[in-house]
Amino acid sequence: MNAPVSLRKGSVLLLAEPHSFSASYIRRSLDAFGVPVIAPSGPPSEALASLEPAEWLAVSACIAVDLGQSLFETLAAQRREIPFVFVGQDPGSWFSGSYSWLSPPFAAFQVVEALGELVAASAAMQAAFGLAATDLLASGGRS
Repeated sequence: MNAPVSLRKGSVLLLAEPHSFSASYIRRSLDAFGVPVIAPSGPPSEALASLEPAEWLAVSACIAVDLGQSLFETLAAQRREIPFVFVGQDPGSWFSGSYSWLSPPFAAFQVVEALGELVAASAAMQAAFGLAATDLLASGGRS
């Protein structure tokens, strides 16, 4: 099985504590499906700080593995437009933005499917917002 087309347009940012078994499994799964992965070393807060603007531009989605609410809030504040898959921690209603949640156990293909569906839905939503904004500008803001 190949990665969905929506995942071939950028890299997936993988954030987890060092030596996370789930993160290692997810990375191997994404690699097996040909999905490029950015997995900065170190704790997630340091990993986020180490990313250059050009690297952020290449990120099409983020997977956050077993990370708490404070990091989710940091992620939400930094990059609302990037869809997220949270693994092991239910983000609940306090995370704003496009996201999905996986609770272990899960198979490799489920990670890729969840990401593919989320990225495709996010792209469709952004396109719809862009079209609505274009229509609004063309009408001069009149209803």
